[in-house]
Amino acid sequence: MTKTVPARDSALDTAAHRQTRSARIVAALVHRWPTWLAIAFAAVLSSDLDDGREFAFLVFILALGYLATAVIDRPGAIWSVLGVLMAAVVLMRVLSGDPWPILIVTALALIMVGLVRGQLRRPGAFALQSPAMFVFGAIALGALHVHPDLGRYLVAAGLLGHAAWDAAHWRADGIVTRPFAEWCGVLDLLLGLAVLFLA
Repeated sequence: MTKTVPARDSALDTAAHRQTRSARIVAALVHRWPTWLAIAFAAVLSSDLDDGREFAFLVFILALGYLATAVIDRPGAIWSVLGVLMAAVVLMRVLSGDPWPILIVTALALIMVGLVRGQLRRPGAFALQSPAMFVFGAIALGALHVHPDLGRYLVAAGLLGHAAWDAAHWRADGIVTRPFAEWCGVLDLLLGLAVLFLA
C-alpha cells in the first residue's frame, strides 16, 4: 500500500527547495564579488574612452603592483599596494604632471631590492615578476611613443596579456590573492576589449 504525501507537506518541500536554490544562487553571486566589482570599474573607466592609450599607465601600475607584492611577499597586501600606487599617480599628476619617471624608478628599485633580498630569485611566479615588469612596462611606455593607432593596439595587447597573467596567478593562488587576481583579470579583459572595439 503506497503512502500518500499530504499536499501541505509537498508544498512545504517545494518551497524549501526553491529557498535553497535561491540561497545557492545568491551565495554564488556574492562569491563572485570581484567580478562584479571589476565590471563596475570597467564601465566607469571606459565610459570616457579617448584613444585607449590613457590606460597605458594602468598596464604599468598593475604589473608594478604584482612586483611590489612579490617583493614584500604578502599576497593580501595587493589591495593596499594598488591603492597606494593609484593615489601616488594622482598626487604626482597634481604636483608635477608626469608620474612616469617616478614609476620607472620605483619599478627598478623594487627589482633590485627583490633580487638582493631573494624574493625575486625564488622559483616559479616570483622569478617571473621582473621579466613581466619589463615586458608590461615596455608595452606601456611604447604605447605612448608610437603612432596613436599602434599605441592603442599595444595598450589592448598589454591589458589582454595582463588578463592572462592574472589568470595564471589566480590558478597558482600565490603572489596575490585569488579575489584580486579575479578582479584584475576581468578588469583587464573588459578594458582590453573596450580599447580594441570602442576607442
